[in-house]
Amino acid sequence: MKKPALIEMVDSPIMEKSSSSNPTGHEASEETHAEPRCPIKTVLGLETCGRPLHLAPAGVDREPVCLMHSNDPAKQSGTLNEAFFREFQSILKDAGEGEAHFDRFVFPELNLSRKTLLPFCNFSEATFAAQANFNKATFTALAVFYRATFTQKADFTDATFEYHARFGEAAFRQNANFNGVTYTRIAEYRGATFAADAHFTEAIFMKYASFKEATFGQKANFSNAKFAGDALFDYATFKQDADFHFVTFNRDAIFVGTTFTGTVEYDHTKFRRVADWSYASFLGKAEFLGTSFATVIEDEPWRASARFWRPDFYNPKDIIFDDVDLSRVSFRDCDLSEVRFTSSVVWGRRNNRKAVVYEEPLDQDPSISAVSQIYQQLKKNYDAQLDYWTANEFHFGEMEMKRLAAPTKGRLLGLRRWWHRNLGMIALYRWGSDYGNNYVKPILWLLGVLVLFAALFPLSSIEFQQALPCQPGTYGAAWHTQDSGAQKLRSEAGLLGKSLLMAIDIATFQRNSEYTPSYPWGRALAIAENLLTSTLFALFLLAMRRQFRR
Repeated sequence: MKKPALIEMVDSPIMEKSSSSNPTGHEASEETHAEPRCPIKTVLGLETCGRPLHLAPAGVDREPVCLMHSNDPAKQSGTLNEAFFREFQSILKDAGEGEAHFDRFVFPELNLSRKTLLPFCNFSEATFAAQANFNKATFTALAVFYRATFTQKADFTDATFEYHARFGEAAFRQNANFNGVTYTRIAEYRGATFAADAHFTEAIFMKYASFKEATFGQKANFSNAKFAGDALFDYATFKQDADFHFVTFNRDAIFVGTTFTGTVEYDHTKFRRVADWSYASFLGKAEFLGTSFATVIEDEPWRASARFWRPDFYNPKDIIFDDVDLSRVSFRDCDLSEVRFTSSVVWGRRNNRKAVVYEEPLDQDPSISAVSQIYQQLKKNYDAQLDYWTANEFHFGEMEMKRLAAPTKGRLLGLRRWWHRNLGMIALYRWGSDYGNNYVKPILWLLGVLVLFAALFPLSSIEFQQALPCQPGTYGAAWHTQDSGAQKLRSEAGLLGKSLLMAIDIATFQRNSEYTPSYPWGRALAIAENLLTSTLFALFLLAMRRQFRR
């Protein structure tokens, strides 16, 4: 035997009354079975309602239907109201812990106090022991499920709330279905239409929850709600503000294709797994203040914790990230040039401590050019904020993408790719000054070049321009002479000193240098030194300008 369903209503003694009368409130004839019955089909379309027809005023319903499916405004009070909820209670009682069907019901007011301006359909603190199916139901009064408990699946597929919907502190212990999908065991609000405010503050969803294709006509408040399972908002529409303050998503939170018309706030929201806003439209303001994204996905460590792939930022300046770790956030095909990133935002770091976006390392999907575009936009963004230090770090990333964009076709492809990434002009630019971001590197390279050429010049010999009769005009290596070892070392040391002085004169373009390299190999070395030192000095000046510009 089925156990009786338990539903405890606040201020609802009507629910305790029993009735042996017709749900419509009219006397039934002896040949009831021959009378026309309600033709409304169940959501699955397998059977019809079959209740006696209700005599509604002309034009109220498209076709004759029963009291439960009628739009008759007389249901808001009186005997029709009592008959409606007696039938409702009877359905719950008969269902026990099985299924209670309220498919396409039109719910009137259930508020005996009459002290409020808006009509209430009050199920506060009710406990639904049966599987409650409200498929395509319409709530013509303010629907209040405050602290209600759904011990089994709750199905509100394509439900319409003409006033407000209050699910504050409600507990969905199994799955609640609001999305029109009847073959999945999920807690869903897909396809539900909320014409007024929808409140799910501090609601607890212990299983899979989905708000796919839901339309929230006014403000949607989910502050402090907890989602133990996946939460799906795919292609939902928020026509006014959406509040996700202090919400905890323990599993995936999917906002793919969602439209946010008003302000959406994710202040101190915790996403402990994947959060996805791909193809979402942000027509108003979006705030990510103190938002917490997962640092790693345990079973899929390669996945991004949050994804913004091809979203539509109608006004990028109204998209704000403050005090957020973005090291594992993917911004693919996303225009970030005007999005507001505060100084407290944390980016990923590469080995040289410069900022890096999640899309690296590369050579895989997405393409290098797409990541380069992200760096260009971020560089432009931080330049506009006059944060040149951070902008320089993203400039490094942009140039890295150009270095990695090696040839992909042609002969000797492997060799050409290696050459481009290691010895090409862009690669040399990196080795020389980190793409203009490091002014210490060119100085070190400059000192190294001076020492190198100071050691090379003696191999071709050097000339003393003001040679006296008692002094030789040409100096060369002394190791082939007959001098002693100590004399050779002193001679070589003196020769290196003269060579270093000559290298400095060449690097600084001195015309009246005391020493000059011998022709022809010495002159060739001098030209090479001149080119290298000039280039390194230019890189030094460029890096100084990039680092200290105002």
